Amino acid sequence: MRSRLLVAVYASICVLFFPAIAQASTVLDFGITAPTTGTLSYAGGAAPLIGSGIDVDDVVGLNTPSNNNVLSICASCTLGFETGASTGGWNYGAGGIITITGGIDFPDATPDIATGTTLLQGTFNSANVVDVGNGNFEFQIVGGSFTDTKQPDLLAFYGLPDVNYNGGLNISFSTTANMGNQFTSNTIFSGDVINQPVPIPAAVWLFGSGLLGLVGIARRRKS
Repeated sequence: MRSRLLVAVYASICVLFFPAIAQASTVLDFGITAPTTGTLSYAGGAAPLIGSGIDVDDVVGLNTPSNNNVLSICASCTLGFETGASTGGWNYGAGGIITITGGIDFPDATPDIATGTTLLQGTFNSANVVDVGNGNFEFQIVGGSFTDTKQPDLLAFYGLPDVNYNGGLNISFSTTANMGNQFTSNTIFSGDVINQPVPIPAAVWLFGSGLLGLVGIARRRKS
């Protein structure tokens, strides 16, 4: 009886704390669709990469506990960011800030989020610009990783926890500048800002492992 109880408790802990074991990764995806307003710039030297006034069109939850695959309209939303200092050329270090501000028009009766609200705010781990042009067409991609928090009502709509998140950024754009040189570009195409909850802390994993050990002890005693 005790063994069955421990197994049941451990199974409950796995469902509550380790949902990624049983299901696909949960992602919150802010979409940037062309044509897009805004500016990307780098002043050269140790200066950061700066993005300002970049339109964000919508947000969707993928594999979310609530409203999975439901698209919500981003009302007057803009992405702005400043990375850490350049570490050489178009590579940028940790620091700076990234924000998405605006409102959310939910597709159901859920009260909307007012425009001007900070929907996401975080700090960069790193970022870079990759030149993928072929000589006939200038084409670059901004990539970056960051840690952030998000507006609680947005998280609640998709059934997500109000915790820290790991984020990723990608934006395609065009500049005629040679790789590593300073530039300013208003030719921005499309991209995404994606998020996943920060992984389970080590202490929780140890707690789960301890329960598994108790299950094993109970089984040995029974045998």
